Amino acid sequence: MKAKTYFIVEYNDRYGTGKNKMFECIVKDKNDFIAWLKQHNEKRLEEGASEEDEEEFNLIPLNLFSNP
Repeated sequence: MKAKTYFIVEYNDRYGTGKNKMFECIVKDKNDFIAWLKQHNEKRLEEGASEEDEEEFNLIPLNLFSNP
């Protein structure tokens, strides 16, 4: 079996109570996370919300296995 590591992007509610954690998406690596965050913040700005920083998210490793 072949393993590949992806990352779950979790909003960590760092500046709230910590009770509003939620999974946002799955990305391949840190570069994809940065690209996702840029797009995420563009949408937030269009909606009149403020941008979020990297520290407001956790990247949780997820190993996916497949047959070669």
